Amino acid sequence: MNIILSKLQHNYYDILKVLLYVVAVAIVVWVSPRESMFKYEFNLGKPWSHNDLIAPFDFSIYKTDKQIAEEKQQVLNNFRPYFRYDDNVTASGRQLLIDNFGELWQVSDLGKSNKDSLRLQLFLTRIYDEIQEKGIIQYHEILEGKGPEYPIRIIRGNEVSDAHLGMFYNVRTANEYASGKIIELNDPDSSLMNLIINQSLVQNVFYDEEKSNAERDELLSRISIRSGLIQKGQLLISTGELVDPEKYQILMSLKRDYEQDLGGSESQFYIIIGNSLLIILLFLIQFLFIYFYYKGIFDSLKKTVLILLSQVGLILITHYIFRNYTQWTYMIPFTMLPVLIAVFINKRVAVIVHLVTVMILGFYAPNSFNFFYTQFAAGLIAVFSVGNLSRRVDLFKTSLFVFLTYMVVYVSMLFVQEGSLDSFSYEFMGYLAGSSILILLAFPIIFLYEKMFGIITHLTLLELSNTNNPLLRDLSVKAPGTFQHSLQVGNLAAEALYVIGGDALLARTGALYHDIGKMNNPLYFIENQAYGYNPHDELSYEDSARIIIGHVIDGIEMARKAGLPEQIIDFIRTHHGTRRVEYFYKLEKKQMQGMEVDESEFRYHGPVPFSRETAVVMMADSIEAASRSIKKPDEQKIDDLVENIVDSLMEKNQFLNTNITLREINTVKKVLKKKIMDINHIRIAYPE
Repeated sequence: MNIILSKLQHNYYDILKVLLYVVAVAIVVWVSPRESMFKYEFNLGKPWSHNDLIAPFDFSIYKTDKQIAEEKQQVLNNFRPYFRYDDNVTASGRQLLIDNFGELWQVSDLGKSNKDSLRLQLFLTRIYDEIQEKGIIQYHEILEGKGPEYPIRIIRGNEVSDAHLGMFYNVRTANEYASGKIIELNDPDSSLMNLIINQSLVQNVFYDEEKSNAERDELLSRISIRSGLIQKGQLLISTGELVDPEKYQILMSLKRDYEQDLGGSESQFYIIIGNSLLIILLFLIQFLFIYFYYKGIFDSLKKTVLILLSQVGLILITHYIFRNYTQWTYMIPFTMLPVLIAVFINKRVAVIVHLVTVMILGFYAPNSFNFFYTQFAAGLIAVFSVGNLSRRVDLFKTSLFVFLTYMVVYVSMLFVQEGSLDSFSYEFMGYLAGSSILILLAFPIIFLYEKMFGIITHLTLLELSNTNNPLLRDLSVKAPGTFQHSLQVGNLAAEALYVIGGDALLARTGALYHDIGKMNNPLYFIENQAYGYNPHDELSYEDSARIIIGHVIDGIEMARKAGLPEQIIDFIRTHHGTRRVEYFYKLEKKQMQGMEVDESEFRYHGPVPFSRETAVVMMADSIEAASRSIKKPDEQKIDDLVENIVDSLMEKNQFLNTNITLREINTVKKVLKKKIMDINHIRIAYPE
């Protein structure tokens, strides 16, 4: 039992990473569709590559979305909205006319006889009745832009009749008609009569929204989604036969019914098992690829979480879109996943993660082949074009290249499947353009991931390597010699890593900060001392060693206070490894005259370098500092210096924890020799 517990404790992080993959698989299986999948793959315009297909059961041929939309539009075009006469409004207006006539006639005192007054009142009521009987229609937005021939239905009492818009007055035409009739009367009191009738005419034909909506919905509901019936045993398509639009719709109808009918509990059980096995297999491929080829990435819990979080997050979002907004499928920025993985991990892992993800999603996406081909091609282009994302414009370029890839793939698919661009959809291209633009959301996500996982990108490294950064600015003022030394170390390390392969920008940035701890006591370091004065002369050798060693501890504290990432702090803590301060150790040993010296007082606390970047910076730091002490430097002296220092570092086991090889170390030595000679303007000696 103790042995088992010991092994579990020793392999805790590996077990945790395996559990993370198990959780990821469980989540993806849980959100995966429970419907069965049609087992035949087919595409419009391509030959049927399977055996002859016989209808396994009776099924309906469904109309296409386009056909249904056209039929709905035809129904709407022929639909007659309902308008209703309101006789109560007409009667109220008529009474208003009589009342107004009596009041205005008495007030005007026109001297008319009662007989004339009655005659004029009858004249106005006759015009009113004529207009209102025909009807004054109330304006409604449904009539916007409609002409006189626009068909409508009129409800009057219990009767419904067909009519058209031109059969009715509106307020303006009713007033014009009444005015014309009054003018024909040629009465001197026509102005008063115009006023009376204009105040009395009312709209009495109103849009019946409830009846119209009910009738329209009823007509739309009568549209059948089916256009025919296929009987069991009927030959649907033969091997090699071209999948034309008619055959394509039959096959799509069979697929639809097939996936809906196999929904029983037993079928669902097998579907879940199948989904689980497929998803487990794909995640296992990804797991083994990273484990065997990128062990360093697998060993990092943060990077494992980053990969799985990004991957599962995209799958969850995509399944939600698949189920609720299928038309937006191609709006999802699938290529953002490989971009993020390429920026934070590396390009090869980005490709395998993207491949696994689109294969999982391809099982359930509409037109799975088209989906997989389109997204995988765009993802590869995204990985190749994003580079190290060392400039913000790189992501804009990636967005453009991805869109161009989408466009080329889409047009190519149309040519292959249909032989023309007749079905070219600007709306679909809009979705692809939107997906390409949404890649720019990687900017805030990158910032968020840097904070969440403590992994820095080249964008952050470029910001940190700016010498106007407050910490570097202070270093240049307080310890100018150290600042110049750090610049040279950064250049040397970057040049070496360009040759052997590695993160040159990380090494350069780390080198700029590796000696910031010297700002606390700048004069105790020889590169900052003025000629003739050395403060170490006033200290014991142990105290001097303590100050020298302390610059590492001070540097770590200053870096953390300034909020520098841990990857940069690693260069501060490892650039001296676990070596001794040899100069003061030897002086102390000489002074003690054979007595025992506490070596720990003269040894850096480490750790030793654990990456090729930190190892190269250690070599560059030691060699650059030592090269300043060479009097009359020449090729041989620099060659010996580099060889001795690197051999000494190797003898002291400073590179045991790094992934740098002996061949790479020899290459680094060659690069450093050449660069040191360039700095000192030394020509290579030619043979005599």
